[in-house]
Amino acid sequence: MERRKTALLILNEYEEQQTFLNLALKNGLSKIGEGRAFVTELVYGVVRYRRFLDEIINRFSTTKVKKLSTPVKNILRMGFYQYHFMDKVPDFAIVNESVKLTTKFAYKSKGLVNAVLRKGLCDAPKDMSVAVRESFSDEVYELLLSQYGEKTENLLHHLNQKVPLALRYNHRRFSSVEEARKQLDDCDTYGDVLLPKKADHLSQLIENGDFSVQSVSSQWAVRILNPKKGERILDCCAAPGGKTAYIGELMQNEGELVATELHPHRCELIEKNLNRCGITIGTVAQADASQKKFSKKFDRILADVPCSGLGVIGGKPDIKWRDFGFKDLVDLQRDILNNMAGAVKDGGVLVYSTCTVNRDENEGQIGWFLKEHPEFSPEPFQLELGDTTYGENGMAQILPNGITIGFFIAKLRKN
Repeated sequence: MERRKTALLILNEYEEQQTFLNLALKNGLSKIGEGRAFVTELVYGVVRYRRFLDEIINRFSTTKVKKLSTPVKNILRMGFYQYHFMDKVPDFAIVNESVKLTTKFAYKSKGLVNAVLRKGLCDAPKDMSVAVRESFSDEVYELLLSQYGEKTENLLHHLNQKVPLALRYNHRRFSSVEEARKQLDDCDTYGDVLLPKKADHLSQLIENGDFSVQSVSSQWAVRILNPKKGERILDCCAAPGGKTAYIGELMQNEGELVATELHPHRCELIEKNLNRCGITIGTVAQADASQKKFSKKFDRILADVPCSGLGVIGGKPDIKWRDFGFKDLVDLQRDILNNMAGAVKDGGVLVYSTCTVNRDENEGQIGWFLKEHPEFSPEPFQLELGDTTYGENGMAQILPNGITIGFFIAKLRKN
């Protein structure tokens, strides 16, 4: 029962105190020894499929979800998640452990929990809508349906899938991905990206700066920026600094590298990453990327802007239930692009990237920018994923494929 109890306490904290899910999970896991993988899957799974699970509860409970206490609600969600998504948990264990939890946290409701689970442990109703079954808000579903049409259901399904851990090797310490791979016990590669199958031996290698946890897409954004030794380069929305450090590595730690971030504590994260990776040419400044003016212009600028984050839901499921404010995000992105346009040298490069699949934040933004700034034009690049090549028009909208998250990259040259 201890593993489920830990998961319940984490979910209760997340919901009642409105904390970030990753922080609540980290706090909860620090108090247990074994069973962390089980707890993590259960917590993330309940949040990821919350709408689906609540629909199941509402169909089998006379007391609807909105009127249930937080512990009872989460105990039922955990029970139904185990049934529908965790094949190795027997039905009797789901019911028995859920009733034990209810006895401890909501004694008067143990009969309700027992009855609802015994009735509801069956195949999911077939009349559920796509939005409910894949557990997305109507707002997000309608938005993506208008953009992707018949591909939307498959897209939502893949957005829910967590991608494997990805590593970047320090390009100043290893000459090739093959050399870096020798330091890892069991590891696949995806181009220059390392995909370790085991994570329990990585902490010291990461702490030493030999490797960094960095998504495939973040690494590609830097590769497409194509930093050169001796250049002056800006990473304008830089925290936590993984891309900044990678830029410094590809510059061979020679030149001028500037990283800006809005919040002081996030600036500290950038400095920590630069120090860990041995990058000494970096200058970190607290600044608003939509307002900051620079006395000297840059050869290259990377603008990995704040976005809705729809592409990373697989690893951060609580993103689903945020108030996105799509219009405000689009306006902020345009302010950043407008400001960065004036900071690029003539002949210089601006790379714009997001971790979302919302085309209003991606292709739509680039279309708008090119009309507002005719001095820029798309710069073709080549990004090969399987049998598909992206970037011929200077843009790449990548959909999640089991290894990569959903993300977008555009490369623009100032004429």
